[in-house]
Amino acid sequence: MWETALETEPMRAVLERAGSYEQRIMRLFGIPESEIARSLREIEADGVPIETLEITTCLRRGEIEIATVFEPPYADVYDAFRDAIRARHADTLYSEDGSTIDDQVIAALAGHTVAVAESCTGGLMSARLTERGGSSDYFLGGAVVYSNEAKTALAGVPADLIAAHGAVSPEVAATLADGARERFGARIGIGITGIAGPDGGTDEKPVGTVCVSVAGPDGERWDRSVLLPGDRATIRERTTTVVMHGLRRRLREAEAVRRA
Repeated sequence: MWETALETEPMRAVLERAGSYEQRIMRLFGIPESEIARSLREIEADGVPIETLEITTCLRRGEIEIATVFEPPYADVYDAFRDAIRARHADTLYSEDGSTIDDQVIAALAGHTVAVAESCTGGLMSARLTERGGSSDYFLGGAVVYSNEAKTALAGVPADLIAAHGAVSPEVAATLADGARERFGARIGIGITGIAGPDGGTDEKPVGTVCVSVAGPDGERWDRSVLLPGDRATIRERTTTVVMHGLRRRLREAEAVRRA
């Protein structure tokens, strides 16, 4: 039906008047949407005519997406806008070409293997790493170690370590990462433990507390403890995003060492 409609004179006339547009997407991580809104006001106040651009910001999986649509004559305005965003947010802007964190991590995993031991995410991390065809080239396996007994039996976390620091702790996350790497024979191990809620939080470790670790083969690692907002589903999904960015950083650091 669509092909037939395109051949009609009224449709051709409409499309001829529509003109052509270009779209660009930038992605940032670790910044609130309100900060981007303030940057837009400042960039406009600095004289960049962003009113010629159609700019939309959206929160996706804990990241900020800036989608911009413009007519070709305003490409220089977009370039000025992009440069201004880059100057203000160089530490959180990770994609200027529209590529997602998943795109970048999968590309960087070439020649590497990875395994996961995850608790609060319940398999979501393994699922995210295997969303695309060909993931068997780099993903060796994952274990959902929800109970303390599973953490010990499947990932080698000592029971006395859990007793000393709690199941949700940097120490347990690091040991989960090491255990995943060793048990599956992977080059990189990922460990995740946290409190996704709605219950289980304490004053010391409230709901949203998550500890993650990405461990490499030579003792190098990326460890983070974060407090994530949102409901159970949001906390679990955002945890996978945190890990993807940690994995990306670890892979880039390893590549820099290799090239040095």
